[in-house]
Amino acid sequence: MVTAAEIEAGLAAAEAIVSAIVKVAPAIEQGVVSSIPYVQAIAGLIGGSNATSDEIDAVLAQINAAADEFLSPLPPDDGSTTT
Repeated sequence: MVTAAEIEAGLAAAEAIVSAIVKVAPAIEQGVVSSIPYVQAIAGLIGGSNATSDEIDAVLAQINAAADEFLSPLPPDDGSTTT
């Protein structure tokens, strides 16, 4: 039989998980949205759009810059995010 303390501990763990997801959700969403042009560019390159090596280098530079931005640390929690 499950005790009240076990239920409370489970709820606390679930709340911590949801809170963590809510805090990182904007960064995940930004990463997905910002990746769309790069995915389209890569698809065009693979699709045989006869890209030059300069165009490929430019796309890779944009991807690397976006990846660096996405992987940068999040700003400190200012307390405005609530669950």
